[in-house]
Amino acid sequence: MSSASKLTLYGIGTALFRTRRTAPVSVTPFLFFKPIPLPRPPRFLLLRDSSSSSAAAAEILPSVDHPWPEWVSFVDRLSTKGYLPKPSSSSDDTVSLYTNMNSLKDACLSFSRDRYDLFKLLPTHDIQAVVEGGCPNLLRKAVNSAKRLRAHLQLDEGDVCGACNLRSSCDRAYVILKDFETDARTIDIVRILLFYALDPLVLSGGDKPPGREVIESSARKLLSQLIELSESPAPAPASARSKPTAQDAVGEGQSLSVTTNQLFKDAEMKKGDWMCPKCNFMNFSRNTQCLNCNEDRHKDINPSTVQMKPGDWTCPECNFLNFARNTRCLKCKTAGPTKEANTNEVERKKGDWTCPQCGFMNYARNTKCLRCPETRPKKHPGDWNCPGCGFMNFGSKMKCLHCQEPNPSSKKYNGDWSCPKCDFYNYARNMACLKCNTERPKEQPTVDYDGHEWRRSN
Repeated sequence: MSSASKLTLYGIGTALFRTRRTAPVSVTPFLFFKPIPLPRPPRFLLLRDSSSSSAAAAEILPSVDHPWPEWVSFVDRLSTKGYLPKPSSSSDDTVSLYTNMNSLKDACLSFSRDRYDLFKLLPTHDIQAVVEGGCPNLLRKAVNSAKRLRAHLQLDEGDVCGACNLRSSCDRAYVILKDFETDARTIDIVRILLFYALDPLVLSGGDKPPGREVIESSARKLLSQLIELSESPAPAPASARSKPTAQDAVGEGQSLSVTTNQLFKDAEMKKGDWMCPKCNFMNFSRNTQCLNCNEDRHKDINPSTVQMKPGDWTCPECNFLNFARNTRCLKCKTAGPTKEANTNEVERKKGDWTCPQCGFMNYARNTKCLRCPETRPKKHPGDWNCPGCGFMNFGSKMKCLHCQEPNPSSKKYNGDWSCPKCDFYNYARNMACLKCNTERPKEQPTVDYDGHEWRRSN
């Protein structure tokens, strides 16, 4: 190539670069430039917000980071309703909005609690398709929600658990819920949809197990239904109790005479429950006063209708029901009935003792009273436990101070003796205790005087 050609090419190149460098700073007015046509923005950006600029649309686009459009719309609806906090200026928070479990969990559960009325409006065939294949994960709340939904649909839990691929690791597999645990609600289906929408298989788009397409299709349909149904006005907040009670009627200022019949149609009265004659409130059998108006239970209401076990007794002063082991009323400390009234049917074993402080019956192995910290009374040689009431009496007493039961040692034959260690009754021929092998003590002759038995200490 000649030097002239090189010079020509050099001049053309420098001219081109010089033109690009000086064009932006030209003093020519902007109106004299020929307008440059710009590419038309995509249609979906115009549909999202026709009034926003292309820059604003570009900022919204990265936040849609989920393969389900229904889930994106559902999250947007939660944000519109105020269940989600306003996103910060950080781009990381915006990108993870649709996949952030921590933020979405509380929002979804709050929405489902407020819209408890939507559950009965959802198609049952889609709910069945979502839960009949098993649970989305092993989290306890997710498993319980799936079980409640299957119980609501009357699906066989054994068949579902048998086909679930998580059954080998699930500690709730084949567990049947009790009747009071089977009340399915909106929060149950929303919790299941939340876990399926944020499943790593859905977010990553990887290979899915057989039948997963049907589950995801029904889940997306349910999300669309929730979006559509949420347009209706929200109902009043749900009560904590599923059935109305008399307390609710009184709190709202309603007339009990009007509502009582309807309220107690659903109330289950058990044996011993009673109706207050003043306010018509239903009380449990253990209540001595009306919980609504503090009216005392009338004596004409027979407390014997309460289911009592053998030996239980009712205090004649305050009408409190006491167990058979109570020698005094636990409420007013009134002494209980004598042995003839209630202790014949009480099963007591040798060594059981009654606390002298509170009257509680303790087993022989107890060194302290189980009800109060009273230490078990120490027994001296000759002291004896009443076989009727368990009260410990001194050896000098021929009758129990509590129930007048005769001292069983008074029936001993000449030479019979009680072991000083375990209080076992031995015959005169026994040189050692048959229970603990303690040697027979060398006792001095005893003398009966004036109804008392005196012993000389060694």
